[in-house]
Amino acid sequence: MPIGITEDHQALHEAVRGWVQRHCPPSVPRALLDADHEGRPDFWPGLADQGWLGLHLPEADGGSGYGIPELVVVLEELAYAAAPGPLLPTSLGAALIAASDNATVRAEVLPALAAGERVAAVARPGSGLTATAAAGGWQITGTARPVLGGHLADVLVASVATADGGAWVALDVGEGVRATELPSLDPTRRVAEIAVDVVVPDTRVLGGVDDARADDLTAVLAAADLVGVAQWCVDVAAAYAKDRVQFGRPIGQFQGVKHKCADMLGRVELARAAAWDAARAVDDPTTRTLAAAAAVALALEAAFENAKDCVQVHGGIGFTWEHDAHVYLRRSMTLRAIVGEPSAWRARAATRALAGDRRSLSVELGPAAEVIRAEVRTFLAEVKDLERPEQRRRVADAGYLMPTWPAPWGRAARAVEQLVIEEEFRAAKVPRPSIVIGAWALPPVIMYGTEEQQQRWIPPTFHGDITWCQLFSEPGAGSDLAALTTRATKVEGGYVLSGQKVWTSMAKQADWGILLARTNPDVPKHDGISCFMLDMKSEGIDIRPLRELTGDAFFNEVFFDDVFVPDDCLVGLENDGWRAARTTLANERVFMGGGATLGHGLEGVLKLVAAQGLEGDPHVLDEVGSLVTSAHALSCLGFRLTLAALAGADPSGSEAAVRKLLGVLQDQKVMEVGLHLAGPEGAVSGGPAEMWSRGFLFNRNLTIAGGSSEIQRNIIGERVLGLPRDP
Repeated sequence: MPIGITEDHQALHEAVRGWVQRHCPPSVPRALLDADHEGRPDFWPGLADQGWLGLHLPEADGGSGYGIPELVVVLEELAYAAAPGPLLPTSLGAALIAASDNATVRAEVLPALAAGERVAAVARPGSGLTATAAAGGWQITGTARPVLGGHLADVLVASVATADGGAWVALDVGEGVRATELPSLDPTRRVAEIAVDVVVPDTRVLGGVDDARADDLTAVLAAADLVGVAQWCVDVAAAYAKDRVQFGRPIGQFQGVKHKCADMLGRVELARAAAWDAARAVDDPTTRTLAAAAAVALALEAAFENAKDCVQVHGGIGFTWEHDAHVYLRRSMTLRAIVGEPSAWRARAATRALAGDRRSLSVELGPAAEVIRAEVRTFLAEVKDLERPEQRRRVADAGYLMPTWPAPWGRAARAVEQLVIEEEFRAAKVPRPSIVIGAWALPPVIMYGTEEQQQRWIPPTFHGDITWCQLFSEPGAGSDLAALTTRATKVEGGYVLSGQKVWTSMAKQADWGILLARTNPDVPKHDGISCFMLDMKSEGIDIRPLRELTGDAFFNEVFFDDVFVPDDCLVGLENDGWRAARTTLANERVFMGGGATLGHGLEGVLKLVAAQGLEGDPHVLDEVGSLVTSAHALSCLGFRLTLAALAGADPSGSEAAVRKLLGVLQDQKVMEVGLHLAGPEGAVSGGPAEMWSRGFLFNRNLTIAGGSSEIQRNIIGERVLGLPRDP
């Protein structure tokens, strides 16, 4: 989904995209590639007519009265089209002036910027401009370069160094402020040198604006622009990979290309989620720096890496002047040079996280939630003081144990009800015990089982009387589960099982197992599979612990030597087990926000950094900043899914797929960095580093269990990007 997720933002996104397609087709930026100079684009007055130049400005200052969350929607779409012109610097300059307490400059400049009559440029901190006190004002001198869009500007919003620190000023371009267009890496959006030697009155100083505030605003707006660049690269690369045929196949069918495109999507979804949250945080002085730094660090990386990958996917054609891939590569390179390296922004994010900054992601549920809340509270008052077994029974029978499941087993809870239940149970300190693997075993029973089967297995599981294991994977059937060979041969009264399962957790403790076996070897592999519920005390089952690389034996091998399974343990129809096994119940659990966004493991890393006094180590800050920015963005992805679910949208799109893939990679990286910071103690089994060494070893399974990360990339490439399936 685009950067804006509300209904209004979606409508704005569609309006901007339609307008851009009409007024800024690819021929518009391409016309500038060999042009001698860049002028204001012909569509510039149209941006003003639409109200987009002043979208983020107060109505009192000539704007539309919206804010940065609306502006970033426009910036993303214009960047997607590689639109030329000074929209980004003008929007930033206007935002800086609007953030100041200088009513004179606001009244003079902002209405003209919103109307498209004037254009702004911004000289960032360290630009080379200095200010010394002069009669009635300030003598400002120096040369700022490169300044994005400076040659088109009427107003320069500039950071100047002073004897006691620095200040921000608004300068009229003209006498004493001369702009010269520079040969630019990005000919479609050029840079300039601005030579300044002018005396200005105190009334041109932008009080209330400092370098930190300016950096935050720069980061937020640049991130939105970069997300548009990164998304274009994904879309164009995927489209080409579908059509380009080599070796008799579309190149998108090759895993090397498919996985590259999936990784491109992962980068842009992380960056977009962080940019969205940074726009929301822009008026929160306590957390906006963390949010802004995370957004621009990820967006700089996404645009730059995606642009390189876009060229690579296109091969030779991507290396030509005629293809637009280099336009987006140049744009990403230019912003990287002007805004700064991702490593600097990662360090900024890490510093803020070490100082205790955390973004809280929470949502107002509205009046509809209060009716549900009253019902839940009434129930909790009745069960809060019961003994645990009876309390669990009451919670389960009321549908609160698995509230998303259909009645009578759950409450068919939609997003609002799910969130209310979670909040109220947590507040009342009433547990909702996990049914662990039963959460995977019982959905087929609910969907395809008989009433007798449902009564036989569901209530006892809910009440804690029986536990489950999952008997799916085999030595020759892991990610390719349909290749399983365990046989179930029909006999009088049931089936006889023979074969082997592997990677089965809780096999020794479980009372029952959900099992897939082949009942017809003569049909396509997905069609000859049946789903059974297996009594783990049955004669002929041999369970052997499987020792993992951690030294523990959490998993097991399970062998079946003519194990009898009665007919009443077949779930659904014979040979229809693949459909049963793939069953997922509607109303998937929504992401719970409201807390810190970094996660327990990363909080431990931050404590380790502080304990070792490494807050100033640039290498450590870069490593930790990478974890902080990714963790924050992953939380934002989850929160966006929650908001989409609350709005009635399907939460199973690209963001959900990306979050599943990148979440486990993040968990692995956290343990790896913790182990690195532990130093020589990491070689000792036990002791202070054991959490990190064991965590690192155990987390190797996260990118394997439940479908490897490589298969997940296939899924993203095929189901989200529409690339051809493997033959």
